[in-house]
Amino acid sequence: MIREGGASEPLAVERASLLVIDDDEHIRGLIVSLLRPMGHVVAQAGSVEEALEKIAQATPDLILVDMQLPGRTGFDVLAEIRADPKTRLIPVVMITGAATHETKLKAIQAGVTDFIAKPFSPEELAARVRALLELKFVTDALEDAEQVIISLARTIDARDRYTYGHSARVSLYGGLLGERIGLEGKALATVRRGGLFHDFGKIAVRDAVLLKPAKLTDEEYAEIKRHPREGRDLLQNMKTLSHAMGVVYHHHERMDGSGYPDGLAGEAIPITARVTTIADVFDALTTARVYRAALSRADALSIMQDEVHKGWWDGRLLGEFQGVLATLPEDDERIRRLSAGPLSS
Repeated sequence: MIREGGASEPLAVERASLLVIDDDEHIRGLIVSLLRPMGHVVAQAGSVEEALEKIAQATPDLILVDMQLPGRTGFDVLAEIRADPKTRLIPVVMITGAATHETKLKAIQAGVTDFIAKPFSPEELAARVRALLELKFVTDALEDAEQVIISLARTIDARDRYTYGHSARVSLYGGLLGERIGLEGKALATVRRGGLFHDFGKIAVRDAVLLKPAKLTDEEYAEIKRHPREGRDLLQNMKTLSHAMGVVYHHHERMDGSGYPDGLAGEAIPITARVTTIADVFDALTTARVYRAALSRADALSIMQDEVHKGWWDGRLLGEFQGVLATLPEDDERIRRLSAGPLSS
């Protein structure tokens, strides 16, 4: 909200759950007494073990932890929090006394969000906590929005009972191939997330075209070919998905430049998109469609190898993908779970 004169007011912070971790009962009680008037639910823990037990029982919105704890330290709490996907985005404020530069640097490298130095004023504590909770709730809202988009992507697959679970399987196959060729970090996350959203633009394709059991007309095929561009345009304003746009937009490019939407060729096609293409084509061939039965793995790979010779797909990646399949049984639980949809009922 903007005040008269142009200054922005702080966001209204909703009721939050906080956890204070300090072995000194007096300090712990002081912090709790300062925080409770803000309207939040504040829990306490006097040790690392007690803290981790309470975090497991109910995930807090913000954690304040003393750097110096007996036995296992505040660094141990921080390491546990950042290692768990369910808690890694929780803001963690480290309460410090006479912390050295090296100690603070270690905490920053471990993922601490902020520091509060002892002695601290009530005003400073309240301001830091309020600012971090505002950031936490914005992050939660972005995660919620992304989950809505993920659900919508699954709904798009489910428009055709034959393609149920397709995007999730593409994400699985692509992720395993990405790991095999050494992708990691952001690049590997891009392949996995891009696989989930690669066909998002099909939301703009009419059912009469998407579900047509006969050969498409030139006009209908042109409508299908618009889906990478539609997907990019629909998702590009979501910052949490921005890294997946290369996959969404380029997964129908071909190595010889005959693909779409931009006719990219060879190494100009992002590696994340080339990986996803291998996974996408394989899953499309090995699952049933309204116009044909599912092909065996061997037949699908044979067709894809022929298409490598035509100049369509990355032959090196197809070879690596065959290595992935050698260690991935057709009845693997992950595949069966992702395929358990309308056709299995």
